[in-house]
Amino acid sequence: MANKIIEGLWDCPYCGQKGISGLTKSCPNCAHPQDEGTKFYLGNEKKAVDAGKAKDYGKGADWTCAFCGSLNRYHNANCANCGAERADSSGDYFENRKKEAAGQQPPPPPPAPKKRKLWPILLGIVLIIALIVLIARPKAKDVSVSDKTWTRSIAVEEYVTLRESDWSVPQGGRLVNSHQEIRSYEQVLDHYATEAYEVGEEVLDGYDTYTDYEDNGDGTFTEVTWQEPRYRTEYHTEYREVPVYRQEPVYDTMYDYEIERWVHARDEIARGAAFAASDSTLRNLEVAEPYWPETRLGGNEREEGRSEEYILYFTDKKKGNTYSARVSQALWEQYSKGAGVELKVQGSRVLEIDGVSIS
Repeated sequence: MANKIIEGLWDCPYCGQKGISGLTKSCPNCAHPQDEGTKFYLGNEKKAVDAGKAKDYGKGADWTCAFCGSLNRYHNANCANCGAERADSSGDYFENRKKEAAGQQPPPPPPAPKKRKLWPILLGIVLIIALIVLIARPKAKDVSVSDKTWTRSIAVEEYVTLRESDWSVPQGGRLVNSHQEIRSYEQVLDHYATEAYEVGEEVLDGYDTYTDYEDNGDGTFTEVTWQEPRYRTEYHTEYREVPVYRQEPVYDTMYDYEIERWVHARDEIARGAAFAASDSTLRNLEVAEPYWPETRLGGNEREEGRSEEYILYFTDKKKGNTYSARVSQALWEQYSKGAGVELKVQGSRVLEIDGVSIS
């Protein structure tokens, strides 16, 4: 099917007449001819050019007279307005449109957004950091020793006979019993099952028709129509065999045995204070020099290890705040009750006592 030639329209820029037929080369109102500024466009109603005339259109763009600027049919050897020869002119309708497009200046870019002043934000961040550093910075405190406590502990372990179970008997163990237990599982093929699944296939559903219009540059447009295939997805069921597995237990021999081992039995603890405690939570401690508790080990017992702890308590002379620090026995023995001390603290944590670092 041949493409239709559709009649275009143009507007006269001199008298304002609008919607003039593209086939009419001069304005019917003021007689001004189409010129290099003429633009053809399609109206709402797409009017086809009569078949007798249509054969003379869509074959070449109108050319522009270099002397009077009028548009002339592509086959005219002379300008219909001033008679000038086409050989003395160059350029056609489409070249006019390109020049016009090139001459259109792009709109100026939008003004750049105003830059926000960052210094207030940065100043705020600096102040926050400075405040955190100020709070966290170690501070010197004048305090006095209010209490001293000590703790000594001896861990005792006992050599006993234990009843244990495992997949093997360790050295020194005496077998008591054995039995079969599930140690693990393995997948074993049991059978095959038929499984249905859907398969999609693209099937031609029809054709969609599209229409567009191409400017011929001679007051007409060519209606171009084409079709594109449209598909739909159709599904059908197919079947396949899939393996089905079962969990098969794997048995092994579990051994029950007796064995002698050293195990923690108890802790022997001694606590005390260097002087009568002023804190109600420490008043139940005896006042005594540090000593190790009596263990009284049985025939199948032994010491597992010893530990000791020495704590100094301080009271801020100005604000009444209290601090405590775990120290070595040597440092603990240096101080008596009421002794003045300079602490370096960070929050509630004691970092130094009279210049001595506390780990």
